[in-house]
Amino acid sequence: MKRLLLMLVAVIAIAPTRGEAFPAEIPHDIVLPSEGLVVSREELVCLALNDYFEARGESMRGRVAVAQVVLNRARDGRFPRDLCKVVTQNLSGQKFACQFSWTCDGRSDEPQDLVAWRQSLILAIAVTRVTNGISDPTEGALWYHADSVSPGWASRLAEVVAIGGHTFYADPDERLDADMVAAMDDGTAAFGQVAAVPAPPPPTFAEWVETDGAPEQIAQR
Repeated sequence: MKRLLLMLVAVIAIAPTRGEAFPAEIPHDIVLPSEGLVVSREELVCLALNDYFEARGESMRGRVAVAQVVLNRARDGRFPRDLCKVVTQNLSGQKFACQFSWTCDGRSDEPQDLVAWRQSLILAIAVTRVTNGISDPTEGALWYHADSVSPGWASRLAEVVAIGGHTFYADPDERLDADMVAAMDDGTAAFGQVAAVPAPPPPTFAEWVETDGAPEQIAQR
């Protein structure tokens, strides 16, 4: 854990700069890397916003786990490849039924706690660097929920691990197909349709970008 904290702290830049116009303002004392990211700056901010609204009260391991679910979805063919589209996805098309509830709860998406917002940006930078060596504490999970709720879809999946206030899930023994994943949002999914289990993904998101040949996701080198 000390190594992880050191890696996150190491990406804080000293020289102040002003961020570009993104959904949320980038603090002046944080400089986004000019090279070495495997996502666009817009995607990085989307990932940071998701950490801020979904996991800022969690431990560092818990925050990395929530971020990893977004990254795991981006490299799974049943979900969008763009991190912003992953975060804002609403498979059911129903109001207030987004994959990540903060994106459609009708509240402001502007971070108010600037200390926590800086931490969210730093974490997003750390897990999307080409040199990222942070392992996935969820072991490839694609779903999670807060322990304060008991969603019906959880029983259809394989529980992987509980970290902090969240429980993480992966496909059951037989991988759900795209239609079943979509149906899970409105409670209509039923077992019976399965798809071939793919080869396990590389251990980090950056390695997946490298091996999958997804140049549109490589921001700057």
